[in-house]
Amino acid sequence: MSDAGKLYTILFVDDEPRITSALKALFRREYNVLMADSGREALQVLSQTNVDVLVSDQRMPGMMGSELLATVSQDYPQTMRILLTGFSDRQAIIDSINEGEVYRFVNKPWDNTAIKELVAEAAAASELPADTMFLGDGTVVEGGIDHAFVAATKGKAILMVDRSQETRHQIHKFCRTREIMIYSTQNFEQVISAASSRENIGVVMIELSDHHFEQTIQTINLLKQARPELVTIVLTNEYDAETAVDLINQGQVFKYLAKPIGLQSLYDSIDSAFRRHLYLKDNMTSQQRYKVDKPKGRIAANLQLIFNRLGLTGVKSKASGEQVGDNHSNF
Repeated sequence: MSDAGKLYTILFVDDEPRITSALKALFRREYNVLMADSGREALQVLSQTNVDVLVSDQRMPGMMGSELLATVSQDYPQTMRILLTGFSDRQAIIDSINEGEVYRFVNKPWDNTAIKELVAEAAAASELPADTMFLGDGTVVEGGIDHAFVAATKGKAILMVDRSQETRHQIHKFCRTREIMIYSTQNFEQVISAASSRENIGVVMIELSDHHFEQTIQTINLLKQARPELVTIVLTNEYDAETAVDLINQGQVFKYLAKPIGLQSLYDSIDSAFRRHLYLKDNMTSQQRYKVDKPKGRIAANLQLIFNRLGLTGVKSKASGEQVGDNHSNF
């Protein structure tokens, strides 16, 4: 329930009655609780009722949870989406990131206190405007080119952390065509420094390395706190379900893409990321829909020391006052 006394509506979707019954018993005192035993039934409910939070199981007959999330993301973007799943559902987890824009993953069996806190957080976020992925009125003219969007990205920048020469070449080609700058680095301190001080950076593309996995995850987390409007695309050589869960729950990444990436798919992902960045920059209240928790542990403490050493708070970005120059810059 909100401070104003609003009774939020939550829809639980699972084909096992014992699961939906248990969740209803847990939430019925504080929420208007609805239940569905399939994705199709859930969509019927959504067509008739304003649902603030959708909590869906993954493994259901007819329509999987990830498929339901993808449909809800398109048709009911205001509804916050949570997926109940296990690490064995690798492809479902990936699809929930790239197509369903899942807010959080929850493993069964869940912790009652944790899931109640999560749903409360999601319910509050559901009141904030959702990104429709369009700039202005979304008008597309002249052969499918959205000139207003292209003009808005001129002078923007991508921060690229990737050792793949082929990927770097593809992104450089895209950026030259669109007059978008690129900053390249491999050092975590330089990543934090660049993203926190250069306000023209809107998208971070970062390669996930097995050798620096924890540092990468927590760097993404800290960047999201320092620059909530920053949008991150993670590149990997091989998908991993547990990693994907961490990328959402700790970093709210926009896309998780496995190499080799088709050229058009890569370019579409970059464009979508910049649309999200522009939206969040102009709609600051919506940034809470992509909130991340503060990192913990030794690595997080060390990364925070980098913020402090650079004179950054880890919460607010520092304007650089720097003008756009060459189309590429190395640190």
